[in-house]
Amino acid sequence: TIGVTGVTGHLGRLAAEQLVAGGTGRVVGLARSPEKATVSGLDVRTGDYDRPETLVEALKGVDVLLFVSGSEVGRRIGQHTNVVEAAKAAGVGRVVYTSAPRADATRLVVAPDHKATEELFRASGLEWTFLRNNWYVELYTDQLARYLADGAILSAAGAGRVGVVPRADLAAGAVAAVTGDGHAG
Repeated sequence: TIGVTGVTGHLGRLAAEQLVAGGTGRVVGLARSPEKATVSGLDVRTGDYDRPETLVEALKGVDVLLFVSGSEVGRRIGQHTNVVEAAKAAGVGRVVYTSAPRADATRLVVAPDHKATEELFRASGLEWTFLRNNWYVELYTDQLARYLADGAILSAAGAGRVGVVPRADLAAGAVAAVTGDGHAG
């Protein structure tokens, strides 16, 4: 059984859709609000990162978990700790976590939460895989109207470059990591 967190969000929904469509077996989706889940063929359970009591029950019977990072900067470490502890308590065999590029070495504002989560996994005794996903191209394409109106795409990258990837491609990579062998550690 494969579990996917955040199935009402962008990346979690896409990964769950790909898993169900691929016939990979039983797929369990975790969502803070299960009634908002739209993926057909998914066993949707309440799993709220802020309510650890929901997580252990939701993860029962899950062999491999695709853990889509929370999106609330400043709250993620506590939320992610809840997921790690619940995965251990529920007997999850392996967790695939969506982290950030160079989470252990970059100065990106989101990196400390991801670095701390990776450290939690390393100390947990769980088998883990870290996906160091780059930025979603949709973060830019969703703003095309503004860019066209302004006549420029402005960011705080300075002379830096940004590598972007469509969410569907990142979901496909996550599905490969969840269903394939040789990705532990």
